[in-house]
Amino acid sequence: MNKFQLIRAFAAFLIFVLANSCVEQIDFPLDKGVEKLIVSGQVNNLNEPQLVFLSETTSKDREPLFEDNKNYVLNDLPRPVSGANIKLMVIYGDGFASVLYTETKAGQYEMNSGVDLESASEIYLEIEVKGKMYRSKPQTMPSVVGSDVLSYSFTRGIIEDQPETPFISIETEATLPQQTGGYYLRWDVDEAYYWNLTFFPNPFNRAPPDCYVFGYPDPERITLVNGDLLNNEGNQSKRIVAQRIIDESFLSRHYFNVRQVSTNKEAYEYWRRIKELVGNTGSVFDTPPAPVLGNLYNVNDESEIVLGYFEVAKVNLTRIYTTRADVPFFNAEVCTYSPTRPLDDYPKTCLRCSEFKNSSNDTPPWWFDQ
Repeated sequence: MNKFQLIRAFAAFLIFVLANSCVEQIDFPLDKGVEKLIVSGQVNNLNEPQLVFLSETTSKDREPLFEDNKNYVLNDLPRPVSGANIKLMVIYGDGFASVLYTETKAGQYEMNSGVDLESASEIYLEIEVKGKMYRSKPQTMPSVVGSDVLSYSFTRGIIEDQPETPFISIETEATLPQQTGGYYLRWDVDEAYYWNLTFFPNPFNRAPPDCYVFGYPDPERITLVNGDLLNNEGNQSKRIVAQRIIDESFLSRHYFNVRQVSTNKEAYEYWRRIKELVGNTGSVFDTPPAPVLGNLYNVNDESEIVLGYFEVAKVNLTRIYTTRADVPFFNAEVCTYSPTRPLDDYPKTCLRCSEFKNSSNDTPPWWFDQ
């Protein structure tokens, strides 16, 4: 819920990428300067896990990664930061609450608490890591958010520089907040789909486990609305919030989860600058890439550059899904069992759900709500 992939996209410190370069030993330093902490996270009004992601940019003498138990890999992508102590500070008129985050995977921290955010006078994040203390600037939760009515359409055309490619567009007819000005909106979209693992015959006729895969269909798209520029309260607005190439993920139920995020003016300006940077075409007339500073700082050294943003948001979540029958394009099966098909001819993702980067065998609690 964060646009963690966008944070990776704009970090200007990723200057010289040695992507997928494998060597048996490293005999030279990676002198890239002092690492920068990247924070990406949000706390909102929804009853769901609240996430914070920590990573850092390339640093001097960085150790190479060891992948597949055989190869050292060099790259300049931000790496997860583990071992941090993170807590959410919620200040009220007559007291405060402090809620701890738990690290659920490398660099990902999760908080599950029903703490009252809407009546708080200040909310901020506190991070202790590597002997340093960081905080986000205090915020309050916005009081208004709009709503969305979702639809989808299938098209064949140019997408991601690929001609004559089938893709889906997710569109909202959004109803904006019932007030004139004073609100700032962003739309975030994530996806979840069911993946059919190969059913190999067995004496017990036991089917493979369920497999659900999660991701971001259009991570570079940033859709924004500045309510100060609109005159009418409750205005309706149509806009495309995501587009996605049709592939094997559409062979089963495929959800798109659309979040209308109401935030403050500072967060709006942050995402507006990110949008400009992500949309930079690289011509000589463009603004050169540069880190976009967010709302976090080192408590004891405000001169330290901290990248990313932690936001307090009011969110309205709407879902829409497609099934195989909805897709007007031919989509070949990839995991169908055949007794004459060698085992090594099946993609690894047909054999194990864990081959997907973000996957689970557990059915999301909302999967059959619609």
